[in-house]
Amino acid sequence: MSRENVEIVKRVREAFMRGDWDTAIAAYDQAAELDMTRMPGGDKYSGPDGVWAFFAGWVGSWEGFKVTPVDLIDGGDEVIGIQDITATGKASGATVKMRSADVFTIAGGKIVRHVGYPDASEALEAAGLGE
Repeated sequence: MSRENVEIVKRVREAFMRGDWDTAIAAYDQAAELDMTRMPGGDKYSGPDGVWAFFAGWVGSWEGFKVTPVDLIDGGDEVIGIQDITATGKASGATVKMRSADVFTIAGGKIVRHVGYPDASEALEAAGLGE
């Protein structure tokens, strides 16, 4: 089942990168929890509508927002997606570069929990895969 979980996250990531929000959001359970409290301007959100609200607002606050996938790590019920993000703040003009990560918890073929980390090493540690 864990390989299927990696494929779910891979499809979500690909949909997100091409701007196919309907496909990306459809992978989230109706009761999904999105925890972006560690990310700049993030909070906690619930369900597909909450996921949409976060990403629409967050991505919309940047110019030249670019995500470059680095790795997908199979952690069984959890999948860790590591990516490089580069963007420039619309309001501040500040350029941001980070190697961030997301920890996705999958149950019943849907994402039930998604936690974002601005530092990939924090995500790996939280998932029990750190050094």
